[in-house]
Amino acid sequence: MRFGPREAVMAERTTDIRGVDQPAPVPYPDKLALPVRRAATIHRQRLIDLLAEHTSRLVTIVSASAGYGKTTLLLDFAQGWHAPVCWYALDERDRDLPTFLHYWVACGRTHFPAFGRGVEEALAGGEAMSSEGWVDLMVLAVQEVAQPFTFIFDDLHHLDEASPELRQVLEGWLYRLPAHCHLVLSTRTQPDVTVLPLMTVRQEVATVTGADFAFTCEEVAQLYRDVLNKEISLDDAQHLADVTEGWAAALILMADKVQAARTAISLEQLKGSDTLFQYINLEQFSGNPGEVQKFLTGSAVPRTIDTKWVNELLGIDNAEEMLNYLERRNLLVAREGTDPQRYRYHKLFRAFLVSHLRVQDPQRFTDLNEKAAAMLERERQWEEAVYHLLQAGAWERIVHVTERVGRELFEQGKWDTLADWLEAIPAQELDAQPKLVLWKARILHYLNQLDQALAVLARPIQTFEAEGDWVSLAEALVIKGMCLRLKGAYQEAEEVLVRARSLLLKHDGPTSALTEARKELGITQGMCGEFAKALEELKGVLDIYQAQGDAYNIANVSDKLGITLASVGRLGEAVGHLERARVRWLKLGNDELLVQTLNNLGMLY
Repeated sequence: MRFGPREAVMAERTTDIRGVDQPAPVPYPDKLALPVRRAATIHRQRLIDLLAEHTSRLVTIVSASAGYGKTTLLLDFAQGWHAPVCWYALDERDRDLPTFLHYWVACGRTHFPAFGRGVEEALAGGEAMSSEGWVDLMVLAVQEVAQPFTFIFDDLHHLDEASPELRQVLEGWLYRLPAHCHLVLSTRTQPDVTVLPLMTVRQEVATVTGADFAFTCEEVAQLYRDVLNKEISLDDAQHLADVTEGWAAALILMADKVQAARTAISLEQLKGSDTLFQYINLEQFSGNPGEVQKFLTGSAVPRTIDTKWVNELLGIDNAEEMLNYLERRNLLVAREGTDPQRYRYHKLFRAFLVSHLRVQDPQRFTDLNEKAAAMLERERQWEEAVYHLLQAGAWERIVHVTERVGRELFEQGKWDTLADWLEAIPAQELDAQPKLVLWKARILHYLNQLDQALAVLARPIQTFEAEGDWVSLAEALVIKGMCLRLKGAYQEAEEVLVRARSLLLKHDGPTSALTEARKELGITQGMCGEFAKALEELKGVLDIYQAQGDAYNIANVSDKLGITLASVGRLGEAVGHLERARVRWLKLGNDELLVQTLNNLGMLY
């Protein structure tokens, strides 16, 4: 169909038609009445002002998923707008052209009793008419209204499956819409209307999206105070805004989880039985075809979505096509950053999808998480890999990854990452993995929680001793010696560390473990006043670290050597080692240990 210019329709019938004829009868007149305002809503003036600003364009597209407050906003706008607003609530029954046109005429007649006489007469006559003919009559009907007015089509997504004839007529009318008529199209999906891109280029189309609807911190506080009768602080309101991403329905449905003193809500706390998840299942998930549901649950396993990565994870080749479909359907998916291949789901939608997969298909949930972890290990993305191993409950593989990169993370100052991994493991599972407990002890030592660290070490030491795991026992003894030294029990610490070194030498332990044991023994011997032994151990391990190019430990041992040399009066050598440590801490960006070395230098100067 080709659309002609708006001027193609004769305007000689442009008159004030408010005083003639009568409303056109329709089976369900409530579809043309303003809806009743729900109680659990607030007046959002910034969005009303945005709609008012957009009336300078021909068309405003209001597009967001269910529960964002589209209808409430349009109702507030309609009730306060200075020009007539004709309301048409669409549903599945409006998908054929005659039904749509009957309601369209009746909609106009809620304010203009003679509106659409030509359309009404053509419908009554029952004669065949081309799409162009219907468009001409609709444009003429609007031209005959002698004042600015607005049409609101609510729930336009119900016409996504409309007949081709209706879509053609609607697009033709849109393209030739007279300037004094403003049309608001409210929809859960991105409207598939072929003339909209051209009209957008002509700056005839404005949009209001889910991002505009997102509640701000202040609006969350107002909603809870004025509607839900809950007083919350701005900090709590910001937390809720972050968790829900400002989604109105979620804010209301999560109100029962907000405690008087604390609103901190973890997505992991939500369950399928929660009202919010039931709402998401009804409005966003269960109505999709099985293929789409399977893609949704599978692609939600990773925390961010890369199309090529998801193709490999799910063993498919159409991830981009599926994501484009979801995007058109406004199914709570958005592009992430500037990379066109990266997407993410709304936080709560992803939480629902993950929960649904875990409950409905636990084997697929485990398999996908383990496969995702293997892919991420291959890419050396350790934190994300362990996240998926935690989801899968693959504790042995977590031990493997921790042994592989734990020391590296610890030396990079990422002890909090290790702490998060351990915190996420159930206590019973953690107790069953004594090698992981050693990392917990290291973290407690780092945090100066020495008694807790020693208590944590007791069981692994017994286990390793009983099983004859001498290398792991030696590592546990090294950590124990470090804790005892910090507590001031220098002699006991030395005895423990001497045993650790002996075990590693006797059982051909790995070089990394033996070198750490010698380093900690040398530091402890210096604290005991055994400076000759301390210097021998520390210089020996420094040579090893230098041969390995281990920048962290070169700096660490250089600092300890500097302190020990200063204790025996060899100040020049001490300064040299401390300066070496200072330079390396600077290059590594380790500010905490840099300050420690600078303090040691300050004591010498």
